[in-house]
Amino acid sequence: MINNPYLNIGTEASTGCIILDRPKALNALSLDMCDALATALRAWADDPAIDRVIISATPGRAFCAGGDVRAIAPDIRADIAAGDAYFLTEYQLDLLIHLFPKPVVVVANGLTMGGGAGVLLNASHPVITTAMDFAMPETAIGLFPDVGASIFLRKAPPAVAAFLGMTGWRIGAGDMAHYGIAPRVIDADSHDALIRAVINTPDTGGIDAVLDGFRCEVDEKPLVDAEEWITRHFSKPDPVSIRAGLEGDDHPMAEKTRHALDTRCPLSIAVAHRLLTDPQMEPATIVDAIRQDYALALRMIRHPDFVEGVRALLIDKDNAPAWQPASLSGVTGAMVEAIVTPEDAPVLAIPEASVSTKGKA
Repeated sequence: MINNPYLNIGTEASTGCIILDRPKALNALSLDMCDALATALRAWADDPAIDRVIISATPGRAFCAGGDVRAIAPDIRADIAAGDAYFLTEYQLDLLIHLFPKPVVVVANGLTMGGGAGVLLNASHPVITTAMDFAMPETAIGLFPDVGASIFLRKAPPAVAAFLGMTGWRIGAGDMAHYGIAPRVIDADSHDALIRAVINTPDTGGIDAVLDGFRCEVDEKPLVDAEEWITRHFSKPDPVSIRAGLEGDDHPMAEKTRHALDTRCPLSIAVAHRLLTDPQMEPATIVDAIRQDYALALRMIRHPDFVEGVRALLIDKDNAPAWQPASLSGVTGAMVEAIVTPEDAPVLAIPEASVSTKGKA
């Protein structure tokens, strides 16, 4: 149907099946992969023989570690249009998944970050396993928590959402389920059986019952256990005061949190804080969230921090980015405003296959 070396795309019974198969890159989404995913979904949207879609990944460490920003950063140096094209394609894929007129079951096992979270959490039926390792790490590379994070991270209390978005903290299935980010958790050993059960379900009306039949509880919730501490610090009004309050704190999470705030992109941290705490930036719908992300992303990739962050973390791997500005105290309100209130930003178009979708926002 669609030829991409990193995707296994096919059909079984009335199910469209997509398997991410790029394990050496932790299934990071390239531009071509996003295009192929979207092409398959558009074909199935109009195919009366297909009444559901399942997206999963080959066995390994990751479901999807995010967008393949390492591949596009050198192109952006030469031509910013390459970055525009990538984020347009990625965000339109997220919208296509969210607005798809048939059930989309995404089963995520292992590392799931950034763009991988966009595929998972914008689906009608996201399922995570007990092996989930989730993060929104964009502040490490000069970006911000995107792909609808201003909706799904805000399901947690405001301070917790800010903490996750600013620090890129990794959490497991117990915390994700507790905060409603991904409520359906299954045992990792049930991954293949659940997929088989969804394929074999005669009617799509029975999918919810099938998924709930595999559901399990996870007792470990370290983020929930630390919520009082997180709230005490991350309820402060700005990143500078948050960082100052952490000085000298001896909580088990304090040192790692200080390190994150000291080493990640200061402008990105400030933008993430604004995105996840300002009521005026809370979108009403996922469509609004992803459109907002698109406007912000076009500004962020034009700032030198993005290419520098990708260079330092993913290409040269020297972990010594030269951020501009170099510290949280150097970030001005005007700098943040220039990102979060872009003038004349293009509006992300709704993908064609989703235009007729009813009842979703």
